[in-house]
Formats: sequence, structure tokens, C-alpha cells
Amino acid sequence: MDNDMILLMRLRDCFTGGYTLPQFCADEKIKKPLFVSEQKISQLVWEIYVQFRYDKKMSPQFAFLDVPNGEINFSIFGIIPPLYYKNFSEVNPVAFDAIILLTTREVKISGKVISFAALTDFFVRKTYAEIPLLNFLQRYPKTKLIVTKFPSIWRYKDALDFHKQLKNIEEMRKILRADKSGNVKTPLDRFGYTNQEVLTLMEAPPAKSNPDGSTTMGDNDHPLMRIKNGRRETAYQPEHFLNRIYFVGTCHDFGVNTPFDKTTESYLQKMLNENNLPYRVENISQRYWNRYQDIFYNLNKLTPAPGDIIFIWLGDMAAPNLPFLDLSDVFDPPHNYKEFYCTQGHVNELGYKLVAEKYFDCLTANNFFRDIEFKYPSPNKTHHRYGVPPQFERSYSESFYSDELEQYKQQLRAKRIPIGALVMNCNPFTLGHQYLVEYAAARVVRLYIFVIEEDKSEFPFADRIELVRYGVQHLSNVEVLSSGKCFASQQTFSEYFNKAQFQDVQVDPSLDTEIFGKEIAPTLGITIRFAGEEPKDNVTRQLNENMRELLPRYGIEFCEIPRKTLGDEPISASIVREALKVGNFTKIKQLVPATTFLYLRGRYSFGRKITAREE
Repeated sequence: MDNDMILLMRLRDCFTGGYTLPQFCADEKIKKPLFVSEQKISQLVWEIYVQFRYDKKMSPQFAFLDVPNGEINFSIFGIIPPLYYKNFSEVNPVAFDAIILLTTREVKISGKVISFAALTDFFVRKTYAEIPLLNFLQRYPKTKLIVTKFPSIWRYKDALDFHKQLKNIEEMRKILRADKSGNVKTPLDRFGYTNQEVLTLMEAPPAKSNPDGSTTMGDNDHPLMRIKNGRRETAYQPEHFLNRIYFVGTCHDFGVNTPFDKTTESYLQKMLNENNLPYRVENISQRYWNRYQDIFYNLNKLTPAPGDIIFIWLGDMAAPNLPFLDLSDVFDPPHNYKEFYCTQGHVNELGYKLVAEKYFDCLTANNFFRDIEFKYPSPNKTHHRYGVPPQFERSYSESFYSDELEQYKQQLRAKRIPIGALVMNCNPFTLGHQYLVEYAAARVVRLYIFVIEEDKSEFPFADRIELVRYGVQHLSNVEVLSSGKCFASQQTFSEYFNKAQFQDVQVDPSLDTEIFGKEIAPTLGITIRFAGEEPKDNVTRQLNENMRELLPRYGIEFCEIPRKTLGDEPISASIVREALKVGNFTKIKQLVPATTFLYLRGRYSFGRKITAREE
């Protein structure tokens, strides 16, 4: 297949991704384009002509290098008028804003010329990289996303000879599988790995297919590999952190040829820890080369929080309107690039360490991009391949069909039974908690109270949930449940359990909120989540603000309830705990239900614990 046909296929593929040549001309401010081609790819010329006929942004001129003036008509029943073209020799190129070549033949023209290769390269970057990334950023606008370029062996003058000496990874695997002696010399011998361990590090993990055509790695608990839930583990991850740094890519970011604790991500995490920087690094990469659907499948599964950072590698392809971090010089002198490559195109753990150091330098030099506001443009609206106006597509939100559907859905929502939820720690259960429950229960048909299960409080979970049950037993439409470990937990919102450390810090509870909105609420049919106002605790106040912003996206109303007060002071569990320290049971009796008072008096007055069931 010749170069023209390969480029033709790539360009067609980009058209199906939703970006057309009329849009390209509009973006590049080309009002009068001239397309120059050859007869052998007249089919592509016709398709481009049809794009302009439907889009109507401008009227291009077409010329051929190898045929006289003529016309092309692929239209059935004359639906589209014929395309009239000229021989290139009869066209004045100066009369056009740009000459766009649809051929790889060399054409001597003065003025602005866009080659076929440059055109397809631009389209590939636009449709394979920029458009899907900008669509992702529309959903998470406070995320910092940077496209990266991995070090390349080809920047060195003697790289070709060196590259020929290296076996590719598939050859190396075949040799190791066939050998039974365990004495094969490998490029990883210097690190002390056995032949079997080298094979493990070079093996492609088994993959499972997803419904969208992408693949996900299967789990692997080998101590060198460590893949769990389709992700390779990162060593040294902290339990407490402010934000995450995600790496999304293929083999380089996955860390092929190296143990899980010697990947770029693990080295970077170790450096962050050593410098007391509260970030958690996540490896979201797949093993397989140039499978963009796998990269975007993994990217779109993320729910990054504001301030999270994503480094994404797309085969060294830069997206035109996105920030780009070029790592290609990492192995330059005084380093010797030959020290870092172990198979063709792939590096060893020393190479990953140098790459991690480059990331660390970039992050710290730019204050983790906190002071940099990336101006991500809005993505182009993706229309039909031939530019069919969006109002004629049934899925378009402004069409009559969709408007009617939205109105009908609104009517159906009005029929929903109001089911509410409260998430409470109750450390211990107070009259303030009881008031919140009574307020919420009066406004819904059914109310679920999720008592936080994590045992990070002064009062154990078993006692707290029992006190709640006895404190709300007079309300027939209330059910008390454990929150479990999947939300309202250390895993999903660790700052909540270390509030004292984070009172002056911006925290991000969005993971916890989104799990509730996407997974928990639909399971029980919850339509409204209640929470008490929080005038003093900055962490809980930020949680409330986050729920107010995010829950409506999932069709869930958020209701903040004014706190019950004793005098001018809101009743809180912290006041009860302070009164317990000095044994002020007279005050405690004013703050808690009778069942909680019995429990506290028994536990703190008589040196033994009693349950709320005891009289």
C-alpha cells in the first residue's frame, strides 16, 4: 500500500472521529482553500467535497495534478451536485488563502502550503488526543492534565547501531520460555534477577476485553508484578494526602521490564514522601502499545478531584491545545543513554528512576501547578462525519425529540417517592443528631441513616450505631444502616478522620460524594441527602459545599439543616466529649437523649460500660 493510501485511511479515520476539513479551515482562518490531489484518490476528494456541501462554511476549489478539467459525481439521483475541478496548471494559487495537498507528490507552489502529511498529522493529534482530552476536562475542569513525551533513543547519533544490538521484548520472551537451564544472559542480570523473574517482568499480563472494545489487564499477585483490579500497584503510597498524581499511558508508564516498586510512579512516590509532600501517585496505565482506546478507557474511569494532576502519554503525540511536558532529553549527557535501555524501545529501572526525577523537578519547580491556570479551550462540537447539522441528529440536546424527552422525564421525577439519607458519625448520639433525623424524617417517605463504620472515634462503632437505633426508635420511617467501607470511610475521605490536621487546608471530598451519588443512592432510590449546617468544622463544611455542587448531577437534592442549639451554642458531640472530661453530667443531660445519657453515665461514672438497652 503506497503512502497516499495510508494517509488517506488515517484521514478518513479522523473524519469519523468528528473533526472535518471545513472545521479545520474555520479553525485555521482559511476562507478560500485550494485542494490539490491526484485522480487515484478521487474518492477522498469527493468525501471532502461533500463535507463542505453539508457544512456550508465556505466553498473550496479543487484541482488535480494528472487530469484535465472535469467533474466527479458519486451522488445517486443527483442529490449532491457534481464536483467541478480544474487541472492544477490552470489555477492561480495566489488567489487562495492556503493550498492543501491531498497527495504526497512534491508540488512547487508559492504561498501557504499544507502538506498531506502535515494535514493528517494535525487531524490525528486533534481527534486521537485533543478532542477526547478536552471532553474529559469539561467534566473535571479543576484537574491539571499534561501530555507527556517519553525519552527517545533516536535523538542520539549512534542510536541505530546500538538499537540493532538489543533484542525486542518478544524475542527475549521466546528465548526465556524455550530455555530450561536458567542460564540465559539477559540485560537485567546486572540487577540480580533470575531468568524466571526476567520473564515475569517482560511477560504481557493476560487481558480481558471490555464491552467498548478496549482491554484491561488481569490481576497478578506475583511479588514483582502486583496488578490488582486492572492496575499496577505503586509502592510507598501514603494513607493521608491532599491530592493524587495519576499516570495514564501504556508500557512506559506501566513499567515494563521492572518490578512494581521500581516504576516511575513508585520512584516518584518515594521522593514525595521523603520531602513530606502530601501527594499520592497512582499508576493507571496499561501494558499494551498504541492502544488509544485502552488509554481513554482508563482515563474516563477516573473521578479526579480539584487540584489532582494527570500525566498522560499518547505515544509521544502532543495535543495541539494542551500543555506538553517533553522528557526526551532525560538521558542526555552527562548520562550515557546506553545504560538505560534493556530491550528495543524499553528502559530498565535506572531509566525509570531518572524519568521520575524529571517529573519531581517539574512538579516542585511549578509548585505542583497550583499557581498555574491552564487555559483549556472548549472542545469542538463533534458532528456527523459529513457535517450534518446537529439539530437533525436525534441525540442533539436542542432537538425537539430531546426537549420533549426532558419534559417527560421531569414529569416522571415529580412522581418519585421522596427517600432521604443522613450520614452521621454520632460520637456520641446527641439531641442535635436526633433533631436532624426528626427534621429529615418529616420530609420524606423513608429515611436511611448511615452510621460511619470506621472505628476512628472515641466511641466504638458497635456502641454508636446502637445509640442511634435507640435514639430514633420513635420514628417509624427511619432505618439505621452501617456506612460500610465503600463510602464515608478512610479510603474515600481520609481527611474526615483527621480533622484537626486539615482545618486550615482545602480538602477534596468529591470521591466520597461521587460514590454516594453514582453507586449508593441509586441502589436504594435515594432522592435527597440531608446534612447539618457546620459553622465551626472546616472539613465538614467543605464536604457540605461539595455535596451541594455534585449531588444534583446525579439527580439528588441536597438539603442543609440548621443546627439545634442550647442557648446560643449549636449542640455537638464535641461539647458532650468536653463535658465528659470534667464529669459534668448535668450539662450532658441537656445535650443527649435518655438512652445516650444512660450509656455515658454507666461507662464513665461506674467504671463499666452498659448498653442502651439497660434501664
